[in-house]
Amino acid sequence: MRTSRPAAGLVALAVCLTAAAPLHAAPSGPGSSGPGSSAGRQVVAPRHRTVASLSPGTPVRVVPLSEGLRLAGAGPAWLMHYISTAKDGHRMIVTGTLTLPEGGAPAEGWPVVSFGHGLSGLADACAPSSTGPSPWERIVQETLLGSGFAIAVTDYQGVGGPGPGVVGEGVTDARAMADIVRAARRTAPVSRTWEALGYSLGGQAALFAGSFVHSYAPELRHVGSIAMAPPTHWGQWLSALGAADPSTIPVPAAVIYLSDLLERKYPGGYRAEDWLTPEGLAFEDRAQNMCIDALTEELTGITFQKIAKDPAAFAQKLSGMTTDMEIPVNRYPRPVHIVHGNDDVLPVALSRLTAEQLAAAGTEVTFTPVPGADHLTLLPRIAPQVLNWTQALFARA
Repeated sequence: MRTSRPAAGLVALAVCLTAAAPLHAAPSGPGSSGPGSSAGRQVVAPRHRTVASLSPGTPVRVVPLSEGLRLAGAGPAWLMHYISTAKDGHRMIVTGTLTLPEGGAPAEGWPVVSFGHGLSGLADACAPSSTGPSPWERIVQETLLGSGFAIAVTDYQGVGGPGPGVVGEGVTDARAMADIVRAARRTAPVSRTWEALGYSLGGQAALFAGSFVHSYAPELRHVGSIAMAPPTHWGQWLSALGAADPSTIPVPAAVIYLSDLLERKYPGGYRAEDWLTPEGLAFEDRAQNMCIDALTEELTGITFQKIAKDPAAFAQKLSGMTTDMEIPVNRYPRPVHIVHGNDDVLPVALSRLTAEQLAAAGTEVTFTPVPGADHLTLLPRIAPQVLNWTQALFARA
């Protein structure tokens, strides 16, 4: 098994915290409950507290976001380190950003859109808090910001924060999306009313959020979830890849990241060297420090035949180990909207199936296929509609 890189700077902080070393005391930061902030203030956690003892949503460190990472039309904006809870229940430090609209906040605070970003990579350098959003995600975020919504964007577990980056852990990602809203309320004048909006992997997280955040964060008011091009039915997707001609099917970067995740998640249950060729193992090694754009470029022209010893068996192995990555199919208490491009490499049929299953379970679901849109062109096409859908959800709260 290959080991992931340390999270620069924050690893030392995490070691100190889990060893019960005191955190710095906040000099004059925003209050520890309710809205209230100014752009130049810094928040740090209370003295003599450890990561394990801090509640989810506690800000550990909040500093102004650097100018080059700010959204167009942004008011105050921050880089945030805050506490969240991993799938196994342990507390952890997660990073992310919070951006407020320009001008004065409404009396009840700015309504919050917690934006789940698409897969960017596993390394700290791939975190949106370090790179800014992708161009297509930026369009949606700035559209919402300009219409009076605060934008909170988590980096997810281990991407930007201590520990190895994690891919596709829907429960963990959804908690991080909710906990950044909690942290935002202890940092800035934002409302407790929020929406889970996610793209690609973040769309999966938004769906997970819809299934349980009403009980995980009951003090918040979740208005609903919008999932844009979410990966669902991982097993069916992977099985279809394995059934195709391995000499012609290109390798998605997500498969390389997934192999790395499974090796760390199931030590002994999955060993990449049993399934990948030397070339495939080399890609997995590099993926730990390579963001998705660079990895995708390196994978150009690479087929399953080149990276897997037995492509069909490899795909089936992955398929059988992703069952806990599937979204819960039950009645979600708040509305769900799933939107997917008809020309996406992630089959639109799987999103349609997910919508049908959720509807049959009693969830209020809207499914919108977008003709001619693929995974990268979907968001620019639907940005105005996302604003309309978001406003409609908040109007019903």
